[in-house]
Parts: sequence; structure tokens; C-alpha cells
Amino acid sequence: MAKRLTIELLIMVALGLLIGLLGPFGTFDAPPAQRMVSWVIWILSGYILFRPTGIVARWLCEATGMPRYTGTLLALVVASVPLTLVITMMAMRMDFGEALRWPGFWTMYLYIWVVSAVVSTATNVLLGRGAPVEAGAAAPSPLAARVVSSPAPEPTPTLAPEPAALTPALPLPPGFGTVRALKGEDHYIRVIGDGREEMILMRMRDAIDRLGAAEGLRVHRSWWVAKAAVAGMRRDGRTAILTLTGGHEVPVARDMMPHLRAAGWL
Repeated sequence: MAKRLTIELLIMVALGLLIGLLGPFGTFDAPPAQRMVSWVIWILSGYILFRPTGIVARWLCEATGMPRYTGTLLALVVASVPLTLVITMMAMRMDFGEALRWPGFWTMYLYIWVVSAVVSTATNVLLGRGAPVEAGAAAPSPLAARVVSSPAPEPTPTLAPEPAALTPALPLPPGFGTVRALKGEDHYIRVIGDGREEMILMRMRDAIDRLGAAEGLRVHRSWWVAKAAVAGMRRDGRTAILTLTGGHEVPVARDMMPHLRAAGWL
């Protein structure tokens, strides 16, 4: 997580310097050093506001099945309001009340929303998120089932066969052990094992492809779960929640329920 935050902050600083060099929205008349420093401060302020708002929007997407791009748009719309206040107070040297009453407030809001959208898009591109593949019309559904049967275990005369251990070709530290679930978090994947977790920079689809013969199912846009890791299921209104052996709770997309039944999970 620390590595991820460091990369994102460096990207914010670089974008702030670039936008400051260009001097959009009437800032070009200021001295270059002044406007570059100002844009770096503004971009970092936006990051501080947008980061938690984006996390809440992602949770909302996971809970409701709403497309992630819709959640990102909603986060930008919400976070741009306090950011407009901060920038207006800094740039126009106004206090809080004056900034709210300023006639150009909503024009400034529009400018800031556009810049925030550009910064968000540039960050996604620089961090290698495959947005066109995830959202493209020709791409398979992100909630498509992915169940691969593991090779049949050798029969023994006295003991029932144990579930096949998952040994995926994922960039995990030695001795990580069995992979129980994958959770998509922005540009990263949280790999959940027996009593330990690791973050890897990878798309969910690529991580699932690397699981090879692992028996599991992508039950949600942000979750892949190994069948052997499912300890139970409960209902929360219209949403099904899987409980894993390690205690994690995983939401199941409504259109995935038939796939779970067909795979014999229910």
C-alpha cells in the first residue's frame, strides 16, 4: 500500500508541474514557478479529497453492482465541490463565506471537474489499468463465470481426496501457500491466502488467467473466490454474501447466482 501511495503522489506532482507549465484557465499570466507550485498544491489537495471519496464510491459499486466508471464519475462530482472551495479561497484570497457567494464559483467548479477528470484518466493510464478492455463492447462480461475443474485426485483406499492446492503463477512471495480469493482494488489485486494477504499490481482478468487449473468462480466484478474457501452463504436483502474460511465476506452479483447453482456451489 505504501508503494502504491508513493507512486500515486509522484504522479500527482508530475501532473501538477505539467499543468502548471501549460497554465490553463487563466493562470498562464502568473510567473512559471508560481503557477507550477500552485498547480501542484491544487492537484495534491484534489488527491487528498478524491482518494477517500473514490474508496467510498468503489464500496458503493461493489454493494450495488454499479459500473465502476459510474462510481468514479460520482466521486469526481462530489469531491470537486470542496476542492472548488479550497482553490477559490487560495486563488482569490477569499474567506469561506465569500467563496460560496462568489458569482464565478460554479464556473470554477466546472474547470476543476474537467481537470480532475483529466488527472483521474491520466492516473489510470499511467498505472496500466486496462479500461478499454474492461468496458469495451466486444469484451466479455466482467461478471462472466470462470470455473475450471482441477484434475481428479488419485483415489486412495482409506482417505477421501483433499481439494487440490492452488499453485498459481502469480508474483507472490515464497511460501505464500493456497490462494483463497482475489479482490480487485483500483489497479491492484489483493491476494487472500490462509492467514496472510499480498497486494500485486495486476488486472483482475490477468490474475484469474494465471490461476490456471484453480477451481473457482468470479462472483463479482471485484472478487474471484476458490470453491474450497467458501464456508457458507447468507442473504442481506436481495444480495447474497459468501463467507470464506478466513472470515472474509464476499458480495455475489445477482446475475451470478445462476452460475453458482450450475457449478454446484449452492
